[in-house]
Amino acid sequence: MSRKIAIVGAGPSGAATALFAIREGIDPRDLVLYDAARFPRKKLCGGGLTFRGTEILAELLPEEPFGTRTVGLDFRASIGAVAVRERGPQRLFDRAILDEALVARCRALGVEVREEARVLGLEPGASGTRLRLRGGTTEPYALVVGADGARSVIRREIGIPEGPVGRLVEAVYETDAPWNDARLLFDFEPVLERIPGYLWIFPYPLPDGVRRYKIGIMDGRGVTPGEVLRARTAAFAEANGFRPLEEKIPGWPERYFDRTLRAHVPGVFLTGEAWGIDPLLGEGIAPAYYMGQYTARRLRECLDRGVDTLRDYERGFLRTEEGGNLVFQGFLADRLYGRHGQRWLRVLFENGTLRELADAGTEVYGRLRGRAPRLILSYVLQQLAGLFRKGPALPESTP
Repeated sequence: MSRKIAIVGAGPSGAATALFAIREGIDPRDLVLYDAARFPRKKLCGGGLTFRGTEILAELLPEEPFGTRTVGLDFRASIGAVAVRERGPQRLFDRAILDEALVARCRALGVEVREEARVLGLEPGASGTRLRLRGGTTEPYALVVGADGARSVIRREIGIPEGPVGRLVEAVYETDAPWNDARLLFDFEPVLERIPGYLWIFPYPLPDGVRRYKIGIMDGRGVTPGEVLRARTAAFAEANGFRPLEEKIPGWPERYFDRTLRAHVPGVFLTGEAWGIDPLLGEGIAPAYYMGQYTARRLRECLDRGVDTLRDYERGFLRTEEGGNLVFQGFLADRLYGRHGQRWLRVLFENGTLRELADAGTEVYGRLRGRAPRLILSYVLQQLAGLFRKGPALPESTP
């Protein structure tokens, strides 16, 4: 049986899986990285890494590629605002530049990278799995990793349900107005408009030094028509003094992490967005890196034990810090983007403990699960205090 591992998808999770596999002691000559595109390739993405993403990126690349840094996140809506200071800076990249740097690193370490190699399906067999490629050829592998994103062919081929899928639209803009490039803006006004998500404005760094911004909207439940999201994005950009640099506002799906779904069958393992990303803000790059790290460790285990199945692949990830925090992010997303989202938005903006943690400069977005007991207690006290004061209530969202 071939010892080679096929990693389908050379984006953040695929490249991270390959690089961490080498760290785990897997021979880079036993790794083949497939991607349907040729790098560098354009990728629709806000390009932001919260601090936990910048930490793990430093493990993957000896030198950080061209980008910019920010020092905080601003969450706002017409009913309130919260300024977030993480323990360290955030980073913003053009995905074409960032992803190419990771692919180049894989090549430099001896991984075979096959670009413009579209995988159409899988053919499981007694001694491994064959990849079916465009052009009709098939290639055998001992293990296959599906790191091929929201529209994962590998996920479809192994019969794993879609799970929660959202929708985003985004375009590039310019402005002559002053804008605070040191912070990332998340505007949750859409929740009050019964759109389960937020608008954003992120600086868009490119080597030419021209000021550009990415502006878009996320629907965390995928229930709002695309034309509505595009119109809302255009209106938001105009209201903030931005002009479009693109004729159309493109959109794409996002697949969110769901703890109840499988992520592997014998010989085939999902990782990154093919498995699921942050359900709250839709952050995909940082979770993809950490999931790739986990998958690499489990691949090493498969090779050492001579097996192609890990019954605890999913449970094992839930026991990691990243897995537990993705579950917690899903818990928050279910409330903020659920039936009573308007009420929960007010709760979040008015919660004293959350505001204190946000301003402390000691916390990291995506790692608040450990603060859950304190946050739950503060929520209970917040609700009790509300019983003793009067104030107008927002109407509840309808299903």
